[in-house]
Amino acid sequence: MMIVKVKSKEHAFTIPVPYVVLSMGSGILTSNLVHRQLRHWLFKQSEKPGIEMVLSILDQHRTKQAIRLIIRELRRCKGTVLVDVQAQDGTEVLIRL
Repeated sequence: MMIVKVKSKEHAFTIPVPYVVLSMGSGILTSNLVHRQLRHWLFKQSEKPGIEMVLSILDQHRTKQAIRLIIRELRRCKGTVLVDVQAQDGTEVLIRL
């Protein structure tokens, strides 16, 4: 389980994110339905040449497999700190596996 901690001067939040949610999220983000809608929104907003290249990379089957493998490997590295950031206003963000 991934733990996301956000701490500011007024509030502190701890959000547990199960690996199942990460797997489902990666499946949704790499689905054909999301890609079609994303392509429609991006081309409606701007005509930049790099957008098509990014979408083609995300659309490949190898990318989907790589994301699944990364999530599977993250399960084995419990306790690893992925992000530990503190802003100038005192806000802290910590993401730990």
